[in-house]
Amino acid sequence: MEARVAAGAPGVDEESGLLPRPRPPAAGGRRPPSSSAAAPRRAPPPPPAIWATVDGPLGMPLEDAEGHARRFFLWGFACLPFLWAINCCYFWPVLRSPKASSPAAFAPIRPYVVKSAIGFTIFAAVLLTWATTFIIGGERLFGPVE
Repeated sequence: MEARVAAGAPGVDEESGLLPRPRPPAAGGRRPPSSSAAAPRRAPPPPPAIWATVDGPLGMPLEDAEGHARRFFLWGFACLPFLWAINCCYFWPVLRSPKASSPAAFAPIRPYVVKSAIGFTIFAAVLLTWATTFIIGGERLFGPVE
């Protein structure tokens, strides 16, 4: 897929890496009449491709995404909470989609990404509180440095 996008193959959408849908030919260059009885009904367009990562088709397949999300989440407990932030950023489409309307493919990934978001929020609040305590209190709160 990357080779086709990089090579600039004709008909390839460079942003998404997907082939564009063919457009139906216009009848003699004119628009069809607007009456619903004369115009045939078209089938609904196919659903868009589902990508769990922010880099879309160039990212990892859905089969590998669960393992990576789980590893980022678990390694975040090993004093590396910024991995939780990376997990949230990388799997932003999973975090952004509401639970009720998210695709079934996101179901195994979603718990790790949501827990990573919660963990990073708690970590950021604790870090901000700690830093603010030392900035505001300083020497008055903790005494002089000896």
